[in-house]
Amino acid sequence: MRLQNLTRIGAVASGVLTLALAMTVAPSPASAADADIAIKGGDGNSTVVCGNVASALAIAKKAGYKLQLNNCKANAAGGSVGLSGVEIIVSQSAAKANASALASLDRAAARVGIAADKCENHRAKGTGQMTKCWATAKGGKVYLNNVTVQKGNVARTIQSAVIDRAGVPKGTDGGASAKCWNVISDKLNQRDDCSTFGGGAVWGLNNVDVKGYNGGGLQKNVNVTVQGGDANNYVLCFNTTDGSGKVKQINICSAEGKGGDVTLSNIKIITL
Repeated sequence: MRLQNLTRIGAVASGVLTLALAMTVAPSPASAADADIAIKGGDGNSTVVCGNVASALAIAKKAGYKLQLNNCKANAAGGSVGLSGVEIIVSQSAAKANASALASLDRAAARVGIAADKCENHRAKGTGQMTKCWATAKGGKVYLNNVTVQKGNVARTIQSAVIDRAGVPKGTDGGASAKCWNVISDKLNQRDDCSTFGGGAVWGLNNVDVKGYNGGGLQKNVNVTVQGGDANNYVLCFNTTDGSGKVKQINICSAEGKGGDVTLSNIKIITL
């Protein structure tokens, strides 16, 4: 694959990875078959262990029923990517294979991929467990900005829209899952774990022709895939006391994951 003006900006902070890419297609012989175009955002992963270990006797001497609190968060975001400034020509035979992807773009309907869970849903009653743990996850979205979908001579320009995903599927792309479970309910060794997964959005068309708006030549029989990164995170939350019953420990633990988005800007898709 021959690309020019490929821009990549990456930043990593607090377990969050973000990427932004833009591409245009370089000149190539009109009769040549080119390599596939694949752009993928980086994955985001984070793990946090949150816990209290206290001497109930020492704390009881100071304040009686002492409250201890830890606030721990495991947040991760998959990298987001973008494709801009290209014209994609879809033949009649390719249109049949890409019917679902083209229909999703044409409808441009917004859907939400969100999952949530909390440890309280999985505990037996009367255990006295006090840790507060929950997990939320969001799947990546496909954002459209000035995208024209043309069928024959009829063109529809989408100035701004969002869809859950469109194009080449990959497992749970665009989806989300969150799971919490009560691992140990013993008063001397309490523990909750939570995990989340946010699937990166994906957009793609197979066996199409691609031409750059910058005067680039036509690339024949190309598979185009633009995929945001996945986000995975894991939080382990536990309490330990000495059994005197005079210490109440509370941990607040959360896990949040968001899959990377895909943005299509200034794209024209022509179905012959």
